[in-house]
Amino acid sequence: MNIGIPKERRPFEFRVGLTPAGVEALCLNSHVVFVEHEAGLGAGYTDKEYENAGARIVYSIEEVFGRADYLLKFARPTDQELDLIQPGTTFLGYLYLESCPHTAK
Repeated sequence: MNIGIPKERRPFEFRVGLTPAGVEALCLNSHVVFVEHEAGLGAGYTDKEYENAGARIVYSIEEVFGRADYLLKFARPTDQELDLIQPGTTFLGYLYLESCPHTAK
């Protein structure tokens, strides 16, 4: 399976969809992980750490979205990212439920 980790593009968003340790676990299980150049910098992870974990560094948002069967992101996708998602791609992200009326106490 091809997994893409794009750089987060929302203002003040410094998290990343997967750490180098997560990338290593996936790569050790025969998955291919494409990490967009500098995707982890805001979270303190370098491209070299991702490469050492087995990731392939890609240099454009189009490439990471185009190669992925699964996309892992932290923040909700931007309009540009929504336009780049390929048919059949599974998008995995994190939910922000603190303001959801169904989770109110």
